[in-house]
Amino acid sequence: MIKAIFEIEGGRSLEGEINISGAKNAALPLLAAACLGEEPTTLQNMPVQLNDVQVLIQLFQAMGASIDVDGDTVRCERGQANGGNVPAELAYHVRYSLLLLGYFAALRQTVFLPLPGGCHIGERKHDLHVMGLRALGANVDELKNGILLKSDQLAGAHIDFYLPTTSGTENIMLAAILAKGTTIIRNANTRPEVQQMGQLLAAMGADITVQNRIIEVNGVQRLQGGATLSVMAGWDEAVTYIIAAGLTRGEIAIHNFDLTHIKEDTRYIREAGIKLFEWRDNVYVSAKDIEIRPFELFTAPYPGVNSDMQPIFAALALTIPGTSVITDLRFTDRFDYVEQLKLFQGDIEAFGNTAIVRGGKALIGTQVRATDLRGGAACVLCGLAAEGTTFIDNIFQIERGYECMAEKLTGLGASIRRRET
Repeated sequence: MIKAIFEIEGGRSLEGEINISGAKNAALPLLAAACLGEEPTTLQNMPVQLNDVQVLIQLFQAMGASIDVDGDTVRCERGQANGGNVPAELAYHVRYSLLLLGYFAALRQTVFLPLPGGCHIGERKHDLHVMGLRALGANVDELKNGILLKSDQLAGAHIDFYLPTTSGTENIMLAAILAKGTTIIRNANTRPEVQQMGQLLAAMGADITVQNRIIEVNGVQRLQGGATLSVMAGWDEAVTYIIAAGLTRGEIAIHNFDLTHIKEDTRYIREAGIKLFEWRDNVYVSAKDIEIRPFELFTAPYPGVNSDMQPIFAALALTIPGTSVITDLRFTDRFDYVEQLKLFQGDIEAFGNTAIVRGGKALIGTQVRATDLRGGAACVLCGLAAEGTTFIDNIFQIERGYECMAEKLTGLGASIRRRET
């Protein structure tokens, strides 16, 4: 793997126009769903340059699925998909390798999945995945170095989650599609990415209904495939660039995007004083010549602010005079990035599930490390606002979820270079 760093000269206001890539957290489950079809399904606006997307494509190809990539269009079908041992060197790099469990459960096959990777943001259980698959009739053994799943004929079941897990919901959706009878998932995570996965599966021939926190799947004998769908725009990427404009006191336009899926994020951003409005399929952001105010933010399941976004809001809070409070109600110890933000001379402390940010002090360029995807993005934002030069290593983490970040920021007037080391 090629190692690279970001080098940022801070202190420039972002100005200009930007296009948002397809959403990573929509693209990954859509890819898994498309590979379940017997006939080719076409996914457009696929963010194929994201590391996570590349790894998941390689994983499904390694397990026998047929995937053809042409620009940002990907065509998928089941092909010769067969169980067995999932390559550990790939599974380690992406948490969504967990979807191979639901996938091969649906195909009535045996698979051994090494423990998955992804962001290290505290305890990320997969117990709900296992519970749901067992409820459908799969035999799942949790071993020291991975998960062994054996599946014969699955049968529909009523499954109640004790919390609304995103990938757990998607895993059970996959497994239930070809199960016998009806599956009902209650307290499901039905955020927009899950809704789009349901739309794709329905277009491929599944009998599935996705409502608020409830999903019903009536199993079918075969999943035809043959659908076409465009991956939704990355709302998390959009929020990142909105806040980048805010903390650099700039002004940008985001093309072909709307605020439908980020209403709570939008509310906090506007309460902080950043101007934000929609016009003709575009979103306009301005923080010029305005007073930005501190805020108190709580993460929550959709439609609340996703836990992913709290490091991004923390970076914004560091540039705002006064005290802001950020509380994470999902991943209670997702604060490894705080130590990195302190290196910018930022006044931020974390305890329990809360970060206290005393903002308004000048940030100073420094050398930091991307501890995870969003923590790394928060370091980029601080680097944009800081005086002097910032160096960020381990940017593999950032490039798992942000496509062409350096190029997009350069297009907005930032001084940022990606250098291989």
